[in-house]
Amino acid sequence: MGILPALGSAAVRRTAEFDAFGPWIDEVHTTSELPRLYRDAGVDPAASRLVLKVPRAIERRDANPDMHLYDFLIAVGASELTVLRRRDDWYERARLPFAQITAIEDSVSLLDGRLTVHTADGAATLISYNALDPAPITMLTRLLRKLYLPWRAGIPAAPVTPAPLDLGGGDMGLVTAYRQVLAAEPGMRLISAARRAAVGRGNRVSRLLRPVTLHASILLADDREIQLLHRRDRLVQGRDKPHSIARTVVPRAGIAGFRVRPHDTHPQVTIVTICSADAALDFPTHSGADTDALLALLSTA
Repeated sequence: MGILPALGSAAVRRTAEFDAFGPWIDEVHTTSELPRLYRDAGVDPAASRLVLKVPRAIERRDANPDMHLYDFLIAVGASELTVLRRRDDWYERARLPFAQITAIEDSVSLLDGRLTVHTADGAATLISYNALDPAPITMLTRLLRKLYLPWRAGIPAAPVTPAPLDLGGGDMGLVTAYRQVLAAEPGMRLISAARRAAVGRGNRVSRLLRPVTLHASILLADDREIQLLHRRDRLVQGRDKPHSIARTVVPRAGIAGFRVRPHDTHPQVTIVTICSADAALDFPTHSGADTDALLALLSTA
């Protein structure tokens, strides 16, 4: 009988934040829904376009009401994106003006989601999330893309039938992603597509045992943006099967120039660097037609 009071007192120690905690990203509508760690940060959900709280990557059975349970608070305001990131019992703040965003990369490998926002000062703000429910991150990226570059008035693009692509059986995921992009954004057009290819050097045995692969990619564009569909790790060594799908979006108006250089050790690979103010983003490409297609596109940006 002496155990019962202890169990009862533990049951009373609950909070709304703990009760709601799970692997999903939640939209925040009121100040009472803000995680307690971030309540003094000055984020007002009522004055924001969108506020999301991203949970820690822990199982619920390992959580307790005394923990800070959210790794990120993301707020889209009137002119900037604010990202608050938990650091133990405190947080760090990043302010990203919409006009300074130079690229957005979203990648998913099984349940490992990573959203990276690149800015003109060369910084890259990483938001890691559980990809069990990617819809909130998709909503966030769509909103940012509307805000960082004004939409141009005109006749909406008519839906197009995706050009047939054959990247091989191992890259059907990229082809599916391509079809999904065209279904959601009919103004996008296919520029080029490259199959995965072995690019390693060395003797036959080393190439067989530890092959180096430049993975497949699909290049799309419209008059506002350039998009690349690719694997999270594009140039890899080994035989691990890729599970990731990544999408990098670059606003064309922010492109200040580009550089081209051969890869240091793989002559079949050319590195194209897109420059925006103090930011530089490297794209490994298959030397030849794949590289030429991206350079031709950048020359018109």
